[in-house]
Amino acid sequence: MILLGYDFGKHGRGLGKTVFALALDRKKMTERIVIGEMSETRRHLENGSGNVYFDQTRPLGKLLIDFEADWGKEWNRNLMRLSESYGKAIPFEAERWKSAAPVSGFLRGKYESGEPSAIFAAIRSWEEYLNCFYLNHGAELLIGRLSSLYRPFFLYEHSRPWQEKAAATLSQALRSEEAAVELWYPALKRSFEYVVASASFLPVIAYYLHKIEEWGFVFQRCKVCENDFLARSRHYELCSDNCRKKQAAEAKREFDERAKGDRLEQLYEAAYYYWYNRLRKLRRGKAANPEKAAAVGEAFQLFRKEAVKRKGQVKRGEMKLTDFSSWLIAKQNEVDRLMDA
Repeated sequence: MILLGYDFGKHGRGLGKTVFALALDRKKMTERIVIGEMSETRRHLENGSGNVYFDQTRPLGKLLIDFEADWGKEWNRNLMRLSESYGKAIPFEAERWKSAAPVSGFLRGKYESGEPSAIFAAIRSWEEYLNCFYLNHGAELLIGRLSSLYRPFFLYEHSRPWQEKAAATLSQALRSEEAAVELWYPALKRSFEYVVASASFLPVIAYYLHKIEEWGFVFQRCKVCENDFLARSRHYELCSDNCRKKQAAEAKREFDERAKGDRLEQLYEAAYYYWYNRLRKLRRGKAANPEKAAAVGEAFQLFRKEAVKRKGQVKRGEMKLTDFSSWLIAKQNEVDRLMDA
């Protein structure tokens, strides 16, 4: 499949209207988004022959999670630049295009971002600019049309639509003229429908949230990567196989660290008491030998100091546990030589 590119430098209006088509697959937990001119999109969905700008199947919920947010009011500022360009009169068209050129660059960047909400908004922005170019009160018409399109971007500055207060905000923002969408059933054998919008994202978001609630799915925060994801229930705490592998690897690492720590202490304590018991024999009982005890005691203090240092190196990963064990055995042989001297 070859996707079309969009020309943000073109000055001529297109014949068709670009639409945003969304299908949700409950069984596979996926969303499919197709963006293209209406008739081409319909053909593309029916038999794959249409040429479109975007066609991608992604994990369910990704559109709502990664939706475009206008943090810096960039969309609004560029809308104002487009509307103000209509006031350029001498020479009429040349000045308008010159004034709008930076906005076409902004829209091209959003188109190349890969986020379908930004891609669709970028295309529709330039289309509406061309549509209103020669109309009376074109600036007012442009602002009205694109404000409807951009409204969810402003909502996403503060919350996500599945959060507690967002539902009321969405219902207030959803005006009657923006509430309508088309439902397409391009293949009757399919068990799902396409919701198609051209003027506003708000009804698409409302439709999406309704389906999620109907299916009993929930948004979760992944315990590993801390990203939001859509899950079948609250029991799902990890967003992907990759995060499940990471969690398993981390659990194994922690287990190995604990096991290594236990084994490290066991080796150190065994070596410590090996020295200690021999030194005690030299200090007490029938085999007491004060002179030899002094020599072994001095060597014992050096051993303890060096053993603590090397134990720290093992904990920090600077020395292998096997090398530490070999060193302890060598030191046990040393105390045996001192005892036999």
